Amino acid sequence: MSENLDNMNAGEAKRPTFLTVLCILTFIGSGLGVLGGILGLLGSSVLASFAPAGGTVLVSALSLLASILCLFGAIQMWGLKKMGFMLYLGGSVLSLIVGIMNAMSVGAAMDEISDMSADMGAEMSQVNDAMSNVASTAAWTGFAMGLVITLVFVLMYNANRKHLVK
Repeated sequence: MSENLDNMNAGEAKRPTFLTVLCILTFIGSGLGVLGGILGLLGSSVLASFAPAGGTVLVSALSLLASILCLFGAIQMWGLKKMGFMLYLGGSVLSLIVGIMNAMSVGAAMDEISDMSADMGAEMSQVNDAMSNVASTAAWTGFAMGLVITLVFVLMYNANRKHLVK
């Protein structure tokens, strides 16, 4: 009887611990990304009433899609399916595109605010220019950190592709 169970278990592929940890971390991160994407879509409709920010809906929708792709890819890799890596990779690339769009839109929005404040005086204009530089730098720094984290996860998942069977 135990010999039959051993033979049945021998035919099943076992998920390595490293892949399990990666998937769990992705479940957490992508799950929060899905939640953030949903809240971003809801919030972008409110922001649209204050400023003509038509791009925020697109960015929020793409961010949500990227998170869903990464989450579904991790679920597939949890089941040791090779297609999960491709889904995760697609979601990761899309998230990088969204990061670039975000960083560019922050810079553009801050430049627009600086242009509007030019009429308020030289001191106010200098303050707004400094804030614009800080906001733009923070946005691009956030993108760079996201790029590094995404590349590290893609490389770690790629190292585990040999365990993906289906």
